[in-house]
Amino acid sequence: MSVLKRKSSIALITGIIVVLLLIPLWYTMLAPFLVVSELEKIDLATSFEGTLYYFGYGPGSPKFHITIDAHVYAEEVKGDNVILKMNAATLNITDPDRPNKLEDFSYNLTYVFNKFTLENVEDAPEADNKRTGYDPLFPSHLKAGEDINKVWIENLNATATLEFEESKKQEGVTLYKFSLEKTITKEMTVIPFGLRNFTLTSTKTILVEPLSGVQAYTEEETLIVKVHYEQQEPTKLVDLKYESTAEAKDDGIAEAKTLYDSMQLLDLYIPTIFGAVAIILLVGLAFNIRRLKKKAA
Repeated sequence: MSVLKRKSSIALITGIIVVLLLIPLWYTMLAPFLVVSELEKIDLATSFEGTLYYFGYGPGSPKFHITIDAHVYAEEVKGDNVILKMNAATLNITDPDRPNKLEDFSYNLTYVFNKFTLENVEDAPEADNKRTGYDPLFPSHLKAGEDINKVWIENLNATATLEFEESKKQEGVTLYKFSLEKTITKEMTVIPFGLRNFTLTSTKTILVEPLSGVQAYTEEETLIVKVHYEQQEPTKLVDLKYESTAEAKDDGIAEAKTLYDSMQLLDLYIPTIFGAVAIILLVGLAFNIRRLKKKAA
């Protein structure tokens, strides 16, 4: 035991203990802190393209082409909550040289999510709506074949389940494909229809990077709204369909690759380095003990 009391042995033993303690500390505190710090700095821009029919523009109005430019950014952090702004401008591009902003389909939203659970905080006073569940962020470390429950659908003001479709590799990064479809009927007062029953159907197909849980791009999203009259067929009020533009898709996949590499660094490579250092120190301790025993003999 005297060889273990030598300064060199004590230094090596101390180093081994410190490194072994760093591994659980890394997973429980240091890595989550780094992830949370990035969530507090969210600043993303993306774009979509699609078609829109709206009864309010005239019953005989045809579908026309639209683009949607969206900006999502963290405005403020209050304790465990991140206040997230989402601004979107929808443009009628029937005449590409004279795009026309559609105020009825443009919006400025304020989300508040918990930076540790990533779920919307329902009772947050800063939010402009009482949201629950996941949106626009999803849980990290997703597993193939598992659905994502409690996903907020903004245009229905309700939650639904994103069902796992498949795992696919794009540009060297693995993405999970999820989809949902939900229909609700509720009584609303809408000018010029007055108080009526409306049926709203929302569908969504998205690609998500599973380690970070961040959406890479939207393959397709739709909203169909119908108004009901007594003893008549429902009248379609809204038919909206859009998807990520080619540029937004490429940017989203590139960002997904960056996030995947970052999560791999946090989850695997750095803890592996800690483990390797611990093994090196253990080997060094063994050689040091052997050297000291020979010297004593």
